[in-house]
Amino acid sequence: MEAMWFWLVVLVLVAYFVGRATMNPRISEARQAAGAAQYELRGVQERMTLLQTLFDETLGSLRKDSVLLHSLVRWADELEVAKNNVIAHGLVHKSRPAHKAAQEVRASRSEARQSKRELNLTLNRLALYESLAPWLAEYTELTVDELIEALREEAAAEASEEDPVSRYVPKAEWSKLTVSQRNQLALDRYCDPKRKRTPWAAGIQYERFIGFTYEKAGCKVEYRGAVAGKEDLGVDLVCENATQIQVVQCKRLSVVKELPVRENTIAQIYGSAEYYRMVTGTSKPVIPVLITTYQLSDEARRFARHLKVNFKEQFALQTYPMIKCNIAPNGERIYHLPMDQQYDKVIVGNVPGELYAATVQEAERAGFRRAFRWRGSAAQGVS
Repeated sequence: MEAMWFWLVVLVLVAYFVGRATMNPRISEARQAAGAAQYELRGVQERMTLLQTLFDETLGSLRKDSVLLHSLVRWADELEVAKNNVIAHGLVHKSRPAHKAAQEVRASRSEARQSKRELNLTLNRLALYESLAPWLAEYTELTVDELIEALREEAAAEASEEDPVSRYVPKAEWSKLTVSQRNQLALDRYCDPKRKRTPWAAGIQYERFIGFTYEKAGCKVEYRGAVAGKEDLGVDLVCENATQIQVVQCKRLSVVKELPVRENTIAQIYGSAEYYRMVTGTSKPVIPVLITTYQLSDEARRFARHLKVNFKEQFALQTYPMIKCNIAPNGERIYHLPMDQQYDKVIVGNVPGELYAATVQEAERAGFRRAFRWRGSAAQGVS
């Protein structure tokens, strides 16, 4: 009996070891497959995490990117669809499928398609608005956040009765500086190229520079854009000399964004020059002119040559003396900073001794003082 148990145990042990030897390769293969599947799952999870990060970062960037850049809006839409597809596929094909969740994702995709149709309709309307009002495209220069911030700052400045110099010189610095030092510091900070401006303010800065170049060439310049605002009918400057009148539109465009001047802008300045000729009844030739920091499209150049619209391309903003030193009819010698109330209405050069000064010190050495009236009817004199 004991011999029988002995041989039975031996038989079991032999069967165990033989079976184990036989199954080991399969067990090894199964382990390798499981490891590979786990590795692949980790890879999928890593790719999902990467996609989620890319998606979130990209949309975050798009929210701060150009206000009216259509391609980015479409990109965001396509990215969201791609992400939803990956999520839905993962929910269905994972080890324990979440069919209900996948159905919810698909329902969201259906809503997204409807939203996309509405978006396309909106983009078409936006394109129409841009064709009717070309200056809208210039707002792509700022992000949404920057534009809102700059517009709020500009609105607050218009409503304030304080010296505009105070917008550039905080209270902590104000009392430590003389009046001349405050004025110079405000001018320096106003001219800082890193300072954020609304497209409107950036355009005015460019118009003033172009106007200065015409004044230095001997023209009398009327700053229509800065004074009339959006009612300027596309005429930023009227520059007159003894022989002719140039009706000028200035376009400060981004070289980086590569948005050229289109033919509708050429048509506008041509029509504005003809309207000016009709309204004023002038006997002098009226020449339509377009000047831009970037360039015209090929079609716009053909328009300009056919309509005899003069144009200058790649005409960049440069540093120039910005303080207007004016001599009043009563002989008072007054200088105006670019943020002062009457700056764009002041004409320099009609009276001998008037000049553009680069610094406050230069203006004061020439015998000029800061304008008392810097903003609004209730503004107080400079102390």
